Amino acid sequence: MIKADVLYAKDESVQSLFDRIAPDPSLSTFLDVLTGEEDMFQMLNSTRSQSLTIFCPVNQAFHDHTEPTRANLREFLQYHIVPDYLSPDKLKSMDRLKTLFRDETIRVHYYFFRQKIMLNEMATVDTGHAVEAINGIAYKIDQLLVQPTPLLLQ
Repeated sequence: MIKADVLYAKDESVQSLFDRIAPDPSLSTFLDVLTGEEDMFQMLNSTRSQSLTIFCPVNQAFHDHTEPTRANLREFLQYHIVPDYLSPDKLKSMDRLKTLFRDETIRVHYYFFRQKIMLNEMATVDTGHAVEAINGIAYKIDQLLVQPTPLLLQ
């Protein structure tokens, strides 16, 4: 478990994804989950790691679901991370995103008239408040990402 008194880099040009999203109170539950899995925390806190895109569920998203257990914490986080930097424009043009979780994918659908991006037909991506950092980009989402069942994929 990572201590809550982690120091954050003050210079925004060298801040990690963790540094940039940590001050946001709407992500406190997600940050609690993240700091419970040290390897994943280190990846998002590193200024030397590969470029990542992370989809951060807001606190309200956890209210309708059971929080990840210690046993599946890593898998939960891996399914919310894509090993590539995806700008809002690039994200709009994608159909599927390969995650860090066993090469599982997230389905992407862009609704042109509503100007909205949905993941797995459930989670809306807030592209208007994307947070950029030295090691990637983070987007808030309004639902937890859950792997689609085979019936939903048909």
